[in-house]
Amino acid sequence: MSRLTRTRGDRAASIVRTIVAAVSWLGIVLGALAARPSPAAAQEDTVSQAVMQGTVYDTISGSPVPYVIVKVAGVGTTTLTDREGRFRIMVPTDSAQLEFRRLGYYMRAVTVVAIGPAIDRDIFLRPIPVELEEIVVAGEAEDPAVRIMREAIARKKDLLSRIHDYRYDAYIKFLIRDLAKHEDSTEAVVLITETRTAAYWEQPDRYQEAIVARRQSSNLDAENNLVTVGQIVNFNRDRIDLQKYAVVSPTADDALDHYDYHLIDTLEVGSRLVFRLAVEPKSGAKPLFVGMIDVADSTYDVLGIDVGANDAIRFDFFKNLRYRQRMRDFGDDNWMPDEIRFTGELHLGIPIPGFPEHLSFEHVASLSDFRFDEGSPPSTLGEFLIVVGDGADDLDSAAWNERRTIPLRDVEQRAWARIDSLENQPASFGDRVLGGLFQGILLTTDRDFFHFNRVESTYLGARIALRDLSPNLNLQAKGGYSFGRDEAQYALSAFVRLSERQRVWVGGSYLDEIANRPELVSRGYNPTYLALLAKLDPFDYYHQRGFRLSASTKLVDFTRLQLWYSDLDQSSIDKVTDYSLLNVDRVQPENPPIADGRLRSLTVALSFDSRPLLKRKGRDYYLSTLTYTQLTGGVEIAAPEFINTDFDFTRYFLRFQRRQRTFNLGLTTMEGYVGFATGTLPPQRYYTVDFGKGAFFEEGGFSTMRESNFAGNRVAMLVVSHNFDQLLFRKSGLPLVKRIPFTLAVHGGVFLTDFIDHTPILPEEPVLTASTPYIELGFGFGNLTPWFTPINLGVYFSWQVSSYDTDVFSFRIGVPRP
Repeated sequence: MSRLTRTRGDRAASIVRTIVAAVSWLGIVLGALAARPSPAAAQEDTVSQAVMQGTVYDTISGSPVPYVIVKVAGVGTTTLTDREGRFRIMVPTDSAQLEFRRLGYYMRAVTVVAIGPAIDRDIFLRPIPVELEEIVVAGEAEDPAVRIMREAIARKKDLLSRIHDYRYDAYIKFLIRDLAKHEDSTEAVVLITETRTAAYWEQPDRYQEAIVARRQSSNLDAENNLVTVGQIVNFNRDRIDLQKYAVVSPTADDALDHYDYHLIDTLEVGSRLVFRLAVEPKSGAKPLFVGMIDVADSTYDVLGIDVGANDAIRFDFFKNLRYRQRMRDFGDDNWMPDEIRFTGELHLGIPIPGFPEHLSFEHVASLSDFRFDEGSPPSTLGEFLIVVGDGADDLDSAAWNERRTIPLRDVEQRAWARIDSLENQPASFGDRVLGGLFQGILLTTDRDFFHFNRVESTYLGARIALRDLSPNLNLQAKGGYSFGRDEAQYALSAFVRLSERQRVWVGGSYLDEIANRPELVSRGYNPTYLALLAKLDPFDYYHQRGFRLSASTKLVDFTRLQLWYSDLDQSSIDKVTDYSLLNVDRVQPENPPIADGRLRSLTVALSFDSRPLLKRKGRDYYLSTLTYTQLTGGVEIAAPEFINTDFDFTRYFLRFQRRQRTFNLGLTTMEGYVGFATGTLPPQRYYTVDFGKGAFFEEGGFSTMRESNFAGNRVAMLVVSHNFDQLLFRKSGLPLVKRIPFTLAVHGGVFLTDFIDHTPILPEEPVLTASTPYIELGFGFGNLTPWFTPINLGVYFSWQVSSYDTDVFSFRIGVPRP
């Protein structure tokens, strides 16, 4: 890696954190593949060895051949070529014979003589001609590999039925390397982390891992080091969840319907005879694995696995993902993972100063001390996936050296010292300038530091959060100045945790600030740049001053009950600027008034969130997951007969979000909202379906609304989108269609808003309603700029199929989620 000064480390830190998080997550889901016990890759010879590397090509097309099995004859060392046909394998320094095998190609044997420490040689395989004449098969005996796998699948089911729970300890090493540097140089190492964990698994699928110790090179904060084994040993699944794919495990109950197995070798490991089988998908259109699997003779335990993903599995940014696992007997014939390796590459299309464009990662875990059926699960099992121990960052270097089960190579130790040394050097003037620009850009996306809109003009502010004083105390202060209104704003809050187990928090805040009416599409959206450039802002604003008191607690796992009392003096505000950088002639819409007065109300809400939790330094955080369900329902009451308030209404709401894999054809995202109010609802509490970002496509919004917001005291909304990725094209079977490199997504939505049994407080306020369904349908293509990652653009086409006086058709661009 190029020189890592502190400033460059700060500039790249968010990217490094993203890689670590993504790879850790991939390790969690990929490892669920461990369909059952594994090693058996034969032990490598300890005699003097050399490295042979190269690429395997097709002799006719000249294209690289992926997932070729490369074996050193007589030694037993085996590897696979990657998606680009590349391989790297250790060979004896004297004469050695290598065998290259791939279904659909003639096997080729090559003799090599290692003169030096490295051999570079490309290999060409000749494809087997396809027989076109009719073939009659009569009385063909079953392939022995099929019989072996049938026995292995039955063995797996039998072993699973015996285990209720287990514990294990693990050591995990994680490295990121710069592929532009020589892999054995210290400059190639970008990041190193080490963690020690203790994990618990229980039938049918409950898992928790505690980080008991961790350390990392100084270009990564300890709080962002959450590298764990994950659910990589959860071998009981027949379907492996890999992002949008549900992949059939090679040892699933129905694996023989999806894979072809071929016996390619027999090995002797210790005193055991081991069968090495090739695993090939029956269909290239389905997301499946390809590689090798080792099965023990007689007992049919799966002892090893070495697989990659076929072409139907596509990950943004990532290439050449490879999963390898070896296993050993931990007593009573319980074969469990002993070592797991998950490797791959990440390629960025956009040069980022001070950060490599092409990276590789290696995630290695060594597991030990398995204990079975103790029946003592952690108290937080089920809800918490990862728990960081209080003393996880306190272990000294001497203790690490004693307990490390996978030694750091000399080059890795020197690289660690190099990174730490460079991180402590003062930054150059150029680095400080670039770092300042990078941080400045990040700050402009945080509305607490900077924002722009028609009622405040330019706002500059600051936020201070004091969360390290105690895990049971959360203090926060933020404030700033609106140059358009020539006035200051602020908010002060304090919350105290009364119970960690039940997550009981109480507290409150005092505020004097500009707020926006609640919108159903753009909640949490910062419209600064579109407002500044093109006068596009879906929000309507008002001023409020007063306080809120709140309390929350857990009722049962994954739920949260919240209560808060609001006492706020709310008032209308006017537009103060018509400025924009580009659309200078466009008239900025006025900010509509609200019903001025003092709002005192009580709100009760109950929510369910299926995402697992992380506990770190006594605090709980939600972990990002691909599939989830979120449901929140509640009621807000402002009643003069109970409390002195200027308003009289009851407001009910129910929101849900769901993302799931559907028929193994991609991801479906659903978002819905239902609300209704009784009494006299003020404008600042209307239910509003807003037009969103306006210029760009957004999942969960409506693209044909132009710049119109629809409101009412009744609302119902449902938005559904489905991302097929490339799976629909590949499964079509049509020669040209299945080669389409783009991704396909479809989307649609419907909403209604209206006023029923409502007396307007402001009769003159113009409000659009949708008393008949507003319906929109469309589709989009992604992966249009794969050379421009991580900004990979897509185009989206949307049609309004109702009859409202907004856009009938919309064409927008967007950046699909990775």
